[in-house]
Amino acid sequence: MSRLLLGGQNGTTGHQFAAALGDPMWPSRPVVDGPHAEVLARGSERTDQQILSSSYGRMAMTCIRHTGRYFSATDEAGVVEQAREFLARAAGEQTEVPTGDHHSPPGLPVLVVPIADSDCFQVLDGHHRIALAAAAGMTTMPVRVRRGRVTTPLQDLLRRMSWLKGGQELYQPIDAPELEALWPTVRCCADRLEAMETFLRHQLPELSGTYLDVASCYGWFVHQMGNLGFEAEGIEQDSLGATVGRLVYGQDPDRIRIGDAAWILRGTQERWDVVSCFSLLHHFVLGRGSCEPAELVRLLDRATGRVLFLDTGQEHEKWFRTSLRGWNPEHIRNFLLENSTFDAVLDLGPDRDAVGPYAENYGRHLFACVRDDGAGAG
Repeated sequence: MSRLLLGGQNGTTGHQFAAALGDPMWPSRPVVDGPHAEVLARGSERTDQQILSSSYGRMAMTCIRHTGRYFSATDEAGVVEQAREFLARAAGEQTEVPTGDHHSPPGLPVLVVPIADSDCFQVLDGHHRIALAAAAGMTTMPVRVRRGRVTTPLQDLLRRMSWLKGGQELYQPIDAPELEALWPTVRCCADRLEAMETFLRHQLPELSGTYLDVASCYGWFVHQMGNLGFEAEGIEQDSLGATVGRLVYGQDPDRIRIGDAAWILRGTQERWDVVSCFSLLHHFVLGRGSCEPAELVRLLDRATGRVLFLDTGQEHEKWFRTSLRGWNPEHIRNFLLENSTFDAVLDLGPDRDAVGPYAENYGRHLFACVRDDGAGAG
């Protein structure tokens, strides 16, 4: 039942109801974690106002505003009555199953439709039955599968991101059930975060200060470094990255500056204690950037107060064996020293991304560029 995700209500589609609710992540949530299960978990001791302010009450009132009713309910009193009937069924106090007003006839199985590129299904009819079964301790249940397939708003949003070009990969970790099976995560990210945290604990008296992630994608590093205690920001060229970060990490989109990294860095005199720049430099080496690679390094140098963490494509990777010939860890380290004012560039070792379909790529070394006294470039 963990693969059965919330769908539309009162005849709406999952997309339509998510838009009405103002929650694009609605169809990415298992029914067993949704409002139907939540109202059962809270029990019948709740007041009418608590029911109305719950996720179940908000769902029902959204249905009424957009479709005129929620089952037989057309106002708040009707929503409370509907919720209490549902709670009575869960407690075995109501033996007669309601019919009509969008209630399914007794005996019909839950109706679902496959979610594209996923092992999950969107529920078309039967949310209450799934919640009741889960509350009774069941983990599986029979369903009737409708032909066709649907997508979720999150899948659609990810496919619209410019770097993905309509494909189905994740560049940073996202916890969503419809992405788990068939959306591989290209960069595990946790390896670099662990290396950064370990290094910084030896460099800083405490994990605090300002942090900037250049080419922040969805904002995973911005979110994680914020959790460590930094005032964290990002720069991302694709404006949809900030939208994804808001939905999947709860990241404030105002923390992400949208635009070309070199242009933004060139236009500011700000300096951050810690800066990171992952898998961006080689795009400039390959002529895809808005400036020369040496200038990008100088801009990163100017923006960094204490430590710059950087990785980039290397010559050992299958897709770069010709185009990045000579770009090995020693060359990258020298390139960073020659084009910056850092006192030392330390090789923290390769990433752990060269696995599965990417076994012949990645394994990029993470470099820490540091200043002896922690002072910014003059």
